[in-house]
Amino acid sequence: MPRLMTGIRRFVAPMLVFGVLGAACTGGGKTPAASGTARPTTSTPTPVVPVSAEPGVFVYQNAGLTATLHLTGDTGTLEIANETGRELAPPGFYLLDARDGRRVDGTVTDAKPTPNDATTTFDVRFSGLQVWNVGLAVLVMGSDNFGAFVRQ
Repeated sequence: MPRLMTGIRRFVAPMLVFGVLGAACTGGGKTPAASGTARPTTSTPTPVVPVSAEPGVFVYQNAGLTATLHLTGDTGTLEIANETGRELAPPGFYLLDARDGRRVDGTVTDAKPTPNDATTTFDVRFSGLQVWNVGLAVLVMGSDNFGAFVRQ
């Protein structure tokens, strides 16, 4: 008889623990009301919020350099914030058409070096591509291709 009771205890004790935990996790499907009585819960769907990027804003950020390219129509601005510890070569950029991969060179008006701990803003222009068809914008500093901007 003692062996039978030990086997039952080994089975029943874990079942009670799992039963209590299961009821605690689900809450029994009821939420207590202010008066202390239980009421059924209602599920409110989570709204879907579309995330969209502004079509003409691109940012490059790496190792103390932040470049922000704002494009509207076929013109815009390129802001270079230099905290790299050295002077940066004159900036440039090019765009790739998302439809066919064609390269569209941009022009930076009066491009000049950006000293360390300075921010400079340049006017830019490009042609042959609409902003919403830009698949990739790439930052160039002097003759060096620095890499892709991220659409903001």
